[in-house]
Amino acid sequence: MASKRILPLLIPFVLIWTSTCSASDRKVEYIRAVVGGEGLMEWQKPGVSEEEKKFRDQVEERKTKMLRRRDRIERPTMFSKEALARLQSKIENDEATRGWLQSSINLADYIIEQGPGYVEKMIPTLTPCNSYGFTCPSCVGEKSQEAVGSSLIRWSHLEPNQLSCRECGHVYPSEEYPETATLQAPRSGQSFTYYLNDREKANPENRTGDLAYHWVGYPVHVSFTGIIREKKIAFMKRSLTSLSFAYQFTKKPIYAEKTKEVMLRFAECYSLWLYHDYWDTIADCDPLYAAWHHTKLPIEWKRHLSSNAFRKDSVTQAAMLQTYWGCGRTHPSTDGISGMKSICVAYDFVADAERADGSPVWSDEEKLRVERDFILEYVIGAEPYVGGEGHADEENNKAPRIYHAQAAVAKCLGIPELADVAIRGYEIVRDNSFLYDGMSTESPSYTNMYLSQLIAIPETLYGFQWDKDFPDREGVYDPYSDDTKLELMYRSILDQLGPDYKYLPLSDTHVGGGPSRHIIEYGLKRYPKYFRGKFPALTGGPIPDQFGRFHLDPMDLEEDQTFQMPEIYFPAWMTSIFRHGEGSDGSVLTLAFNPKGGHRHHDNLALYYFANDTGVLGDLGYVGDMPINKWIRSTKSHNLVVVDDSDQLFWGAPERVPKLNLLATTPKASFVEAESMAYPQCSEYRRLVLLLKGPDGKSFAVDVFRVEGGDRHDYRLYSEIASSDTKGELRFEGIEFPDESPLPSVGSSLAQEDIFGLRDLRSAVPSNKSWRAIWSEEGRAFRFWNLSEADEATASNAPGQRSLEEAGRRVRYLDVTRKGEKLESVFVGIHEPTDNTGEFFIREVEQLPVSSDAGQDAVALRIDTDWGNYTVFNEFENATEVSGFTFKGKLGIYFDSEASQDWILATSAETFLSSDRSIGFENRIPSVLVEVESADEGRIVSGNPLPDSLRDCPDTFQNYFLANDGEFDTGFPIKNYSGDSINIDRFPLPPLKEGTLPNLVYQEEGITESE
Repeated sequence: MASKRILPLLIPFVLIWTSTCSASDRKVEYIRAVVGGEGLMEWQKPGVSEEEKKFRDQVEERKTKMLRRRDRIERPTMFSKEALARLQSKIENDEATRGWLQSSINLADYIIEQGPGYVEKMIPTLTPCNSYGFTCPSCVGEKSQEAVGSSLIRWSHLEPNQLSCRECGHVYPSEEYPETATLQAPRSGQSFTYYLNDREKANPENRTGDLAYHWVGYPVHVSFTGIIREKKIAFMKRSLTSLSFAYQFTKKPIYAEKTKEVMLRFAECYSLWLYHDYWDTIADCDPLYAAWHHTKLPIEWKRHLSSNAFRKDSVTQAAMLQTYWGCGRTHPSTDGISGMKSICVAYDFVADAERADGSPVWSDEEKLRVERDFILEYVIGAEPYVGGEGHADEENNKAPRIYHAQAAVAKCLGIPELADVAIRGYEIVRDNSFLYDGMSTESPSYTNMYLSQLIAIPETLYGFQWDKDFPDREGVYDPYSDDTKLELMYRSILDQLGPDYKYLPLSDTHVGGGPSRHIIEYGLKRYPKYFRGKFPALTGGPIPDQFGRFHLDPMDLEEDQTFQMPEIYFPAWMTSIFRHGEGSDGSVLTLAFNPKGGHRHHDNLALYYFANDTGVLGDLGYVGDMPINKWIRSTKSHNLVVVDDSDQLFWGAPERVPKLNLLATTPKASFVEAESMAYPQCSEYRRLVLLLKGPDGKSFAVDVFRVEGGDRHDYRLYSEIASSDTKGELRFEGIEFPDESPLPSVGSSLAQEDIFGLRDLRSAVPSNKSWRAIWSEEGRAFRFWNLSEADEATASNAPGQRSLEEAGRRVRYLDVTRKGEKLESVFVGIHEPTDNTGEFFIREVEQLPVSSDAGQDAVALRIDTDWGNYTVFNEFENATEVSGFTFKGKLGIYFDSEASQDWILATSAETFLSSDRSIGFENRIPSVLVEVESADEGRIVSGNPLPDSLRDCPDTFQNYFLANDGEFDTGFPIKNYSGDSINIDRFPLPPLKEGTLPNLVYQEEGITESE
């Protein structure tokens, strides 16, 4: 063996390898050696294996074939002449654009000024290490959390050989926290050093990884020096843009010379950097071979500091701990391949550069080295993840990065077969990972992630000319002429935003995150009818990204129109979004009842309500891959009814099954009712929500939640108002609670009790069902009017962390609880945010008495506000008189006011008539069952003519056709109907068999049905 040093492990005895020992003994001996810093094992053969040689020969032969058209390329090819001319004109005429270019020139000049040897120092031959799971040992558990990752790191190219912690400022490498552990990669002649935390140093016999820092359940070790290498390499990749742009727009050869130097250094080092994953596994072999055989490596080629990393391996077959999803050479997640477009643009700008005497900057041999050993080597390493050569089989949210890289390389090097794969990859993601309504199968944030690289594929290849002899493709590629799905995907970006133009924090969506600037720019270029005039509001100003500088005129970016995002329901995403008001006075209310999907939560029928620039009813969104996400994703953290203190169904059998029952949006009120088979013990889990709209952007919500089944129902609410980062409180009216303890200060603790569940519970037994809870802080408040019978009411606090910067944040929760066997509950409440002056506007709320003749589910409410009074009727099976009205039907709203005309709004109602018959109707068809004869291109043809008694509402009223789309009962916005046809707006229709057309009725005072 390379060393006779014996390191104790958690094994009962030491095994000494001999030529006759078993494979299991050999595995144990190997693991003992590698985690102890050993090099080659006694039985290992040095040098490159025959398998690696054969594989490499095949790859190099393929590269030659791929580059057969390289001499036909007219450069520059990555940007059109029109785009280059537009930017050149801006440089000449616009000071801001000149400043933007000057920033590139300044960085290029800086790199040149560093002199000889700088590029080699910044692009080292030693493989970079993993920054995922970075932990600052100086302040972990106090100012920062374990395994926070790259966001905790501060690094600058001005001090490239050190990094520091953003929270405590400690600088690494550090004598206080030395890298004392070594991992050898002897076949490649590389070795890596890591920091061992205090628990590991105190227990040197335990090298399992159990005592290490953990990220997403796996042990990770921090290599400060390895992360610095990663940061240097990433910076130098980015510097290619500055260097090449400086050349393109000044034509000074010195910039092309330096670009070439950097690219040649990348070509030299990229083949040396070992394939590694974000859980610290390193493959000690040809890195391209590892990428293509990552689950079938000899165990001696797998290197890791923790013995547990080898548990599933055999001597002859070992695997990386992650796929290309979390692997790479320069960066351990798809190898940072999303930057390939920039690399291709840089090469395209300088490949034909000339010196002052007219001689070429590049020799053909140098070009080939960059094309083969850097660009093609990079993109071929990604291919096995999407199915291998010529395949486009993967559709997850990271696959678009690979297809976009292929598109860029195809255009840069003239490789039509790679362009074809990229387009097929775009199409498989578009068709399988995006729903028919334009949303992805995941969340708003992850829809953005998908689109960020996905829409760049058709944009990159737009105008690509196919060779005459290329099979199945001809002419010029133009996706914008007939790709209706792509248009819907762009539109979805605009319609899932809050009044602050940020994504609604539903499912795994970062709070405060908004659309990527380049997505908005693409939309403005390709779909101006939707994006025109919105750029400043959506991006915060007229400053463009790179795409906008090349492709958009200044007036496109500067045009600023006031616009109102629509109230909308996405029929496949199954999320309703109601709106009222504009800008800072605007509010949005969502009810999410989407099916299962990636990056979604256990949150069917959860309510989110944004007003007063905050989540008056909140949603915590997403905090990356952190332990706190267990709480954030749980049913228990959301605004809904928790049954039996358990999470809703999600995956497995049975799965949750959502259903839309009722939906309409109007300027007066918008409402939705949905249900879900979210709990197996519940025969009913159904919620009705109404957003009632007053003057000056004022709004409030009526909430009726019906649950049947289970032994405990917790109607749960929390608000972002009165969180621990403000001076606020949760107080009560009409019910006495014990005093509240101070909110706990848990800091950056990841202890289970600090990041999951309710704490400091204080309970009260309501003496009646009419009382109020008020979350308040300076300048705003939120009031919940309880109208529900309850056995107990409980106030508490729970984790409210929404970002890495909010470690330890707490929010205040309220539970209204009913207990008993096979419970049947009807929770009724009013959600009232203050207006923009910080004042409440509801004067009184009353649940009206209803005769049992109306039906067991009937509910009637009276809400008196500053601008008028609302009476709400819900679920009346039989015609019953309440408060001067006779009602029979699903839902009715009566508004009366001295300052304006009275009105009624009803859906699926047979009778809604005032006692003096001054307003209303009777004996009306509540809804029509439609047997669908055909459904295509937005038109439903009924097997029978629609009744004449259906009346059109005003144009600003949006009714929905209810139908099963093949998987779920959902709804589609009705444009109009007549005769035997129902025309649907916006969304394409899936195959339909039958559906229901609710009769939506709006009337003003003085109009009755007889008129």
